Amino acid sequence: MAGERRNDGDFKRGSAEILSEVLSDKRIKRAREYVQGEDFKADRERVRKSASRRIQTLRDRYRTKNRSPEEAARERDLQLRLAEISNETAELRLRLAGLLEEEESVKYELGKM
Repeated sequence: MAGERRNDGDFKRGSAEILSEVLSDKRIKRAREYVQGEDFKADRERVRKSASRRIQTLRDRYRTKNRSPEEAARERDLQLRLAEISNETAELRLRLAGLLEEEESVKYELGKM
């Protein structure tokens, strides 16, 4: 049991040294400062609002209206393109959600130190 405690202390000390070394890296320090800063929050909110406006603009622009057969065919083509854009948007949202989760995880880890 005493040996387990010593190993546990060695593990904790070794882990602390590793974390200290990682956190002292200039790139990590810059990343921490950026993630904790207002610039990051403002950039994230700006991207969110911009994406929301673009989607709303696309939806408003391509809403169904009374059209001639030629216009209806063109509208179908546009709707197909809009579907492609919507898929890309969904992928970007998933990526953003992942990044936001990663941000929260990093903030949580930084808060524990």
